[in-house]
Amino acid sequence: MNTAEHPDILRTGVSVWNEWRRANPDIVPDLHMASLMNKDLRGADLRGANLEWADLLSSDLSGADLRKANLHGVDARNSKFINAQLQGANLYGAVLIDSDFTAADLTGSCVYGVSAWNVQLDAAIQQSLVITRPDEPKITVDDLQVAQFIYFILNHANLRTVLNSMTQRGVLILGRFGGGGLDVLYAVADSLREKGYLPIIFDFERPDSMDYTETVQTLAGLSRFVVADLSGPSVPQELYATVPHLKLPFVMILERGRQPYSLFRTLLQYDWVIKPIVEFENPEELKELLPEKIVAPAEQRFEYRKQLLRELFSASQSAP
Repeated sequence: MNTAEHPDILRTGVSVWNEWRRANPDIVPDLHMASLMNKDLRGADLRGANLEWADLLSSDLSGADLRKANLHGVDARNSKFINAQLQGANLYGAVLIDSDFTAADLTGSCVYGVSAWNVQLDAAIQQSLVITRPDEPKITVDDLQVAQFIYFILNHANLRTVLNSMTQRGVLILGRFGGGGLDVLYAVADSLREKGYLPIIFDFERPDSMDYTETVQTLAGLSRFVVADLSGPSVPQELYATVPHLKLPFVMILERGRQPYSLFRTLLQYDWVIKPIVEFENPEELKELLPEKIVAPAEQRFEYRKQLLRELFSASQSAP
């Protein structure tokens, strides 16, 4: 049989496919670059199959047997792998965005280069996931969602690139989320994004091992500058935990007609807090003010700090 016929057999239906596999146990199915989008492949016997670069977009592979299957580069966005067996599978470079791996077994699979945003992993077995290329010493972790991060830590050049990208382009945005506050934060984020920055809005659950303040401290330390909306009660603790200790630019914004919390003025003593506070009427006006009143002074302070550090380190290296 011509291997080009293998995808047609699978498209005929899982029952036909599985019967064919039982009748031809020595044949390695060739499904590379096969178009299998939106297919019902529940319970399919795909052990050892070559699915390299196949299109599995929005397909249902729940209960499928994918042990030692080659899934290199597959597009499996929004696909289901519920209770699937993927032990030893090659997921090198697979796109798994919005996919569901609930109760799947990923033991020993290669996950180098996977794109795993918003993946459901409830009750999934994630033991000994290989995060390195085949030509590199094997390193394993037990969590798909941290696999890429661990690889960056181990690969110092990549980690340096990620950190540089954050510190050169990241901007942390703090503020209130109620009473229209979130619209303000999104307006700032949109304008910053248009200028090539990476805006980070703190609107998510804290990590289990850190409180909210510690999380803000971590994000602020990775940022080029911080924008804080003083129009509500959301930021006092975060500012007191960051401003005195991180000498990066802090730009304060305030909705016109509102008052900042009473003890805020004590933070104005720090040179890296940009003065004056930027007042705005609405998100539209804030977006207009952003280039001149927020970005420009923050960048000026950032460059001043960078020059100061350069001079300090230069002096320390030349000292006897």
